[in-house]
Amino acid sequence: MWRGYGFALLAALLWAAGGLSAKWLEIDPAAMAGIRSIIAAVCLGIVLLIFKRDAFKLKQPRKDIPFLLIFGVFGQAAMMFTYLKSIAHNPVGAAILMHYLAPVVSLIIGVLFLRHKPKLLAVGGVILAVIGCALVVGIISPDGMHITSVGLVWGLASAVFFSLYAVMGAQGKDRFSAFTLLFYGMSVSTIVWLIIAGPSAIVTPILSAETTLPLLAVGTLTTLLPFTAFLLALRYIPAVNAGITAMAEPILGVIGGALFFAELITGSFIAGGILILIAIAAIQISDAWS
Repeated sequence: MWRGYGFALLAALLWAAGGLSAKWLEIDPAAMAGIRSIIAAVCLGIVLLIFKRDAFKLKQPRKDIPFLLIFGVFGQAAMMFTYLKSIAHNPVGAAILMHYLAPVVSLIIGVLFLRHKPKLLAVGGVILAVIGCALVVGIISPDGMHITSVGLVWGLASAVFFSLYAVMGAQGKDRFSAFTLLFYGMSVSTIVWLIIAGPSAIVTPILSAETTLPLLAVGTLTTLLPFTAFLLALRYIPAVNAGITAMAEPILGVIGGALFFAELITGSFIAGGILILIAIAAIQISDAWS
C-alpha cells in the first residue's frame, strides 16, 4: 500500500517540477507543448518497442483511431498547451491550483449536460472551490494574488481541458491499456504542435547545446515519468486515494515558486488554496462513493 502512496507523491513532485521548469525555460507554450510531447512519445515508444510491443496494437482501428485523434487533440495537446499558457501568465502555484479545478469542472458538466445528480458532499465541494478560487485570485480579498483576467482565463481553460482529458481517459480505459492511450495521445499531440508551431520551433531547442539536457529532463523526468508513476500508484491504492495524494502538487508548486521565483505567498492565497484542495478531495470522495 505504501508503495502506491510513494508513487503518487513522486508523480506530484515531478509534475510540480515540470511547471517550475516551464516557467524557468521561458519557451513559447506551443513549442514547449510540442517538445514535451515529442520527447515523451519517442522515449515511451522505444520502451514499448523493447518490452511491450502489443501496446501499439488497436483492436478496432476504425473505432479506435477517431477516438485517439480526438483524445490527442482536445485532451493531451489542448490540456498541455493551456496549462503552459497559464503558467506563463500566472504564478506557478496559482496556475497549478486552477489546473486542479478539473474535478469541479467535470462535476458541473455532468450536472448541466449529462443529468448527473451530485451528492451533498460534492455540492459542498463546488461551493468551497468557488470561494477558494476567489480568495486565490484576489476577487474577494485585497490579500489575494490579483491575477489578471488573461491569466484567469488560461487557468480555467487548463482546468476544462484537464477535465476533458480525464473524462476521455476514463472512457478509454476499457478499450486501451494506459500505455497505449498515453503513447498515442502524446504522438497525436506531437503532430498537432509540429503543424501549429512548426518543426523548427520544436526541434531547434532540443538540438541546441544550451537547452538539450534541460528539455530532455522535462520530456522524460517531468512528463513521461510522473504519468508512469501515477499509473503504478493505481496498482496499489484506489484511484481516489492516488488522486488526493497527488494533490501535493499545488503545495509543492507554491513552495517552489516562492523559492525559485520569489512569488509572494499571502494569507488569502493560503486560505484559498486550502479550500480548493479540500473541495477537490470532497468531490473525489463523493465520486468514489457513488
